[in-house]
Amino acid sequence: MKFVRIPAILLSLGALPGASSAMAAEPVDVVQQLYAEPGLALGAAGAQQVLAADLENALHAASARAGGASPVAFDYRYGFKDVEISGFALLPQVDNDQAKVVAVFKNFGKPESVDWSLCRTPEGEWRVADVSSVTGPEAWDLRRMLGLRPDQVSC
Repeated sequence: MKFVRIPAILLSLGALPGASSAMAAEPVDVVQQLYAEPGLALGAAGAQQVLAADLENALHAASARAGGASPVAFDYRYGFKDVEISGFALLPQVDNDQAKVVAVFKNFGKPESVDWSLCRTPEGEWRVADVSSVTGPEAWDLRRMLGLRPDQVSC
């Protein structure tokens, strides 16, 4: 397993190698883009390059129903509304056409994690299929929150 440590300051500045709106080559690059460019996580222009088609469509539809507001009441990149992040690292695991990237960090000094599940499109590009966490005040799963089935990903 390859471990990637990313200083939080680099994420906030978007100064990561490969962090751009262009297609990411590895699963960890996709997740890095979402932390470096927060608007992508909310379905902004370019989100289709990092989110699975059904997840991006569900986020967009839920945002439209909410009058343009985020359909999720917290920042799902961290699992919290209020954040003070330190000790951030991404831990990728790749197995053929499936991948998982675990973001580990401290929020206000308390250890937390967010799991990113990725799928590979028929063209070979990686996309985020789901985001979830069992740490924090309560467990959550983005696909389920948006009414998507976890076993029916449209990458």
